Amino acid sequence: MADSLTCQRCHQPLLRDPTVANLTSSQYALIAGTLPAAPRAPQVAPATKLAQQPPGARDAAAAWGAANPIAESYVFLPELAPPQQQRTASPGLLASASSSTSRAASPTAPPLGGTALAAKLDTLLSRRTEIDHPLCTECTGLFQAQLQRELEELTRERDAYIAFERNLRLRAEERGGAGGEVDDEGGVGGSDEWDALVQHRAELEEEEKRLTATLGEREAELASVQEEEKRVKVDEAAVERDEAEFLKSHAELATQLTQLSHALSSAKTQLLLSTSLLQHLESTNVYNDAFQIGHAPLQADGGRSAVTVGTINGLRLGGRPTVEWDEINAAWGLVALCIDRLAVKVGCVFETYKIAPLGSFSHMEELSGKGSYELYASSDLSPARLLQNRRFNHALVALLDCLRQLVEFGRSSGRAWAAGSIEINKDRINGYSIRLPGLASGLPALGSMSLMGLGSTEAAGKDNSSADEQWTRACRAVLQVLKRILVVESEAGRGTA
Repeated sequence: MADSLTCQRCHQPLLRDPTVANLTSSQYALIAGTLPAAPRAPQVAPATKLAQQPPGARDAAAAWGAANPIAESYVFLPELAPPQQQRTASPGLLASASSSTSRAASPTAPPLGGTALAAKLDTLLSRRTEIDHPLCTECTGLFQAQLQRELEELTRERDAYIAFERNLRLRAEERGGAGGEVDDEGGVGGSDEWDALVQHRAELEEEEKRLTATLGEREAELASVQEEEKRVKVDEAAVERDEAEFLKSHAELATQLTQLSHALSSAKTQLLLSTSLLQHLESTNVYNDAFQIGHAPLQADGGRSAVTVGTINGLRLGGRPTVEWDEINAAWGLVALCIDRLAVKVGCVFETYKIAPLGSFSHMEELSGKGSYELYASSDLSPARLLQNRRFNHALVALLDCLRQLVEFGRSSGRAWAAGSIEINKDRINGYSIRLPGLASGLPALGSMSLMGLGSTEAAGKDNSSADEQWTRACRAVLQVLKRILVVESEAGRGTA
């Protein structure tokens, strides 16, 4: 196809009928001659047009009319030949067209083809009628049905006018036969009817004035309502802004409330954990945890338990020669630390000695500055080491003296743990001597040691074994006193808390 055609009503693609696609110039002229002339626009005065405008648009129309002169609002186009002239000239044209269809029209104006004539015919039909062309078959059928309905309505109106005119003529004839007047132009009506029409006209004019006044009132009300609407819209916009700000602030407060709620929950959880930890710490005594004092049976060489030895943190205190000196020295270091810390806790100040708790190498220092005694011993066979072990007994006596001062301080301050039968006198506690009876007990008998009086014979073995057992009991008595002080002070501290 040379061009793509669409229906101007449903905009669907269409194909021309062969009779239209192969249209000739003579056929085009015949069809154009039968079409009605283009409707002319009614000549209405500008003042009349302005008066017909609504009251609200009159000011704008007057301003536009003043800015745009009437002379500049029209473009004059050459008119086509009237249909009568076309009809008058059509027989000759048709004759010439039918007699010379095969000849060229003129050397200056070549004949148009069928497609061009069809497009020109569509343009002419669109200009001469109220419907744009081309149309498809379905739209043409719908348009014909619409025209048929309009024709039927116009036919009914025509019949009604004819019947009305017939009735008027009959009434005029009846009234004329009764002496009525008939005007020269065939009109009917007498003076009474004329007066009635004049009166009716006056009534209509009054009704028009009343309706015009009512219309003015309604227009004034409309203007006031429009002003009120503008004010309401402004208020609505303000309310919407306030609502948006309120919703924003509400969302921020809700978020802040949620955060505070989470923080409160976290704080409550932290408080609960801290309270639980505090209760656990209050129920826990650091002295009981640091110094766990108990006792354990001492296994003799025969496999039977001869005596019970005291323990501190699992280290046996006493039980020579079964227990090694390394374990005993470590136990005495813990005992020295326990006595020193308890004295600090209850506020006791020693008068004669100062405890230097250094683990397995603790020692006792005289406050006068005269000497220092090691609180540890050894089973070394060297004479120098054996002489140094004699200072171990002085350290034991000094430590027992510090324990005595602690007990006396407790009695003077009314401590519950100081009451009872705690007897400490010089180097004895509850009747047992804290001095180690024989530093060379348990060592093999040597001639040189016998000459020095440090060796052990078979006769003296039993006495040394009994003395070691007494020394072990003295060590256990020291631990019992410390255990009692720890228990009472722990209960007192828990009750105070």
